[in-house]
Amino acid sequence: MAEVCKDIDAGLAALNRKIDAQNQRIRELERKQQQCCEGHQEDGSVDLSGILKRLKKAETDILELGGVLKTVIDDVKDLLDAATEHTEIANQSQNIFSAIIDFFVDE
Repeated sequence: MAEVCKDIDAGLAALNRKIDAQNQRIRELERKQQQCCEGHQEDGSVDLSGILKRLKKAETDILELGGVLKTVIDDVKDLLDAATEHTEIANQSQNIFSAIIDFFVDE
């Protein structure tokens, strides 16, 4: 008789483990379903207001960044133009000094 009770207890313990495992799976499925349903309206449509707000901000930021980049490009162009002009003036000055030195050396 004791052997039968041990078998019944073991069977009940195994059944409890299976029930607990199934309950865990059901809780996990319910959690996933809840995550999936977040943001959906009652009629089944999806609430995109958060995404649209972020997209609008991204568009604004991109346009502002484009303006900043244009300003930087214009500033770099101005610096390059100034450097080119400085180089031309320095070359002209060097030519003048070379001519003066050549004049006095040749004399």
